[in-house]
Amino acid sequence: MTEKDRQIIHEYRKSKPDFKKLENTVVGILQNIANTCGIRVYNINHRIKGEKSLAGKLERKGDKYATLSDITDILGTRVVCFFSDEVDTLAAQIEKNFDVDWDESIDKRKYLDVNTFGYLSVHYICSLKKDGDYPPELKNKRFEVQMCSMMQHIWATMEHDLGYKTKYGVPTAVRRDFFRLAGLLEIADEHFVRIRDSVAQYTKTVHEKIVNDSANDVPIDSVSLEEYMTNSKNMHSFLETVSNICEAEITYESPDNYLIQLEWLKKKSIGDLQKMLETNSSLALRMIQQTLSMAELDILSSTVALRFLCHAELILKHYPQEQMVEFLQLSMKNKDRAERYAKRLMAIEY
Repeated sequence: MTEKDRQIIHEYRKSKPDFKKLENTVVGILQNIANTCGIRVYNINHRIKGEKSLAGKLERKGDKYATLSDITDILGTRVVCFFSDEVDTLAAQIEKNFDVDWDESIDKRKYLDVNTFGYLSVHYICSLKKDGDYPPELKNKRFEVQMCSMMQHIWATMEHDLGYKTKYGVPTAVRRDFFRLAGLLEIADEHFVRIRDSVAQYTKTVHEKIVNDSANDVPIDSVSLEEYMTNSKNMHSFLETVSNICEAEITYESPDNYLIQLEWLKKKSIGDLQKMLETNSSLALRMIQQTLSMAELDILSSTVALRFLCHAELILKHYPQEQMVEFLQLSMKNKDRAERYAKRLMAIEY
């Protein structure tokens, strides 16, 4: 190791506490950027380069660096998004929140040959804003911010763990498999974005139909059931009545657990659910009044509506006790408890 490299290592040791402070600051800013953009990131990886790693870098590329400040990745971060198009959104905000060294930064998506595949990511070399309210000792330190999608992150991790990047290269057959895999991951990235957009469009369409009371033909699924529970005028009216009976506040809870129960009852569409509400609401409200109004509950879940509408269905459709138990076990799991509850349902007069 040269005297210059030893000096850089000495400077690194002195500066490490400041880099730790910088790490906490940068990660906090990155998380805030993601939250502000409405992007749910998979992870924000971050690390301060270890002394052994730095020494190895100086041994390989020491001629490039005169001082520690010439090394731009002492602090490295990687923001992993679920979707590839969110990388651009994050990049635009990072450009606003940090000072970007454009001479050292690279968007690898723009430089990969059209006939090859590989790790597509955006690498920015940044520093804190000079006019920002940060300690002076942090403002003169550069750091790396990588942005990539989940699929790109998987590629980079596998590439690293399998030792694909070696100075001696790898056999042609292995390289070919890597390129084929990279191509598949690129396709997966594109399709995940399409699926997300399709779900968003489907949700919008279902929302409009339910608000306009024209969703009878919409199949019951996670999206349509949630939209019905949160936006149906008829369901809102029913829950308001429940709230008044029990003198309790209704709080929203995901109705996903009732998808299996509605399927068991052969409710296929929102129209079937709406008909069940119209037919069973009177008995369901009476059951709620008998079982919940005296419990002095301050808060009730919105799924209480589905619970009692389904139980009223069992009674009004004359399901035998054995089938009632089978249905109740979908949620209760305990057979003895389900049998006791089924007997109580069988005794209700309607």
